[in-house]
Amino acid sequence: MQIKPYPEFQPLEKEYKPIFDDLFLRFPPQISEFTFTNLYSWRKIYNLSLAKLGDFIILRSGKDNQKRYFMPLGEGSIKTVIAQILKEINAIFIRIPERVAGLFSTSNDFKVEPDRDNFDYLFKTEELIALKGRKYDGKRNLINKFKSMYKYEYQKLDHSNIKECLDFEERWCTVKNCDSIEGLNNERQAIQEMMDNCSDFGLIAGAIKVDGKTCALAISEKLNKNTLVFHILKADPGMPGLYQTITNEFLKHEAGDFEYVNFEQDLGVSGLRKAKLSYNPVELIKKFTLSPVV
Repeated sequence: MQIKPYPEFQPLEKEYKPIFDDLFLRFPPQISEFTFTNLYSWRKIYNLSLAKLGDFIILRSGKDNQKRYFMPLGEGSIKTVIAQILKEINAIFIRIPERVAGLFSTSNDFKVEPDRDNFDYLFKTEELIALKGRKYDGKRNLINKFKSMYKYEYQKLDHSNIKECLDFEERWCTVKNCDSIEGLNNERQAIQEMMDNCSDFGLIAGAIKVDGKTCALAISEKLNKNTLVFHILKADPGMPGLYQTITNEFLKHEAGDFEYVNFEQDLGVSGLRKAKLSYNPVELIKKFTLSPVV
């Protein structure tokens, strides 16, 4: 499928997956946004479109006068490409990795600002599996509490049991009132896209079942050769210790080949930030917003 040349943009379609797979193989991503699963599943919500500029793929998010660009994907002078696009009116680059932001750090023509709400949380997989030491006492206690209260089973997910996951998502959304909260409703749409394309996108998914009913869900995929990235992690909020248990069980069963696991960002939500920091990240993967000085 032909990609139109910049500045003409077109919607992101599933047919472009091989192009992105090749780019991510040649230029392994560190930030959680850069999987085709994430880009495609959120494409409608963020109004994602793409164009070709030289040897680069350009991704744009936004409507009307809003022009938010992601880091260009391709080979060549990324600084030149970014500087060219920033000549547009109302154009900015969002969630730019630190190494790319550094190219502009000494320039008087561009403003580089950290985007703390979108920093990714990176963990050592073996630490989150073993949960050794005093710093993980709370996690172990919660897992033990769950195990003492419920008889459960861990189940690997594929296209054959997708409906169970979507049924769980609807029950979770009823409790959390997703219809009235834009962010949760958007996430529900993204989960539907992920589950509809579970096999095609090579997703790694698992669930915990209690009394035959799914009560926790995890969806992930390979980010790079060393890192697994969590896209979705949900659990029945009425079951103490279930979040900790699904995280631990999923990593035990599915993440043994990965040195690191990326928990994505907290979006500035205080409860999420506290929860992710409580797992003791080895690194916060920084991202930046880049804009012209006006």
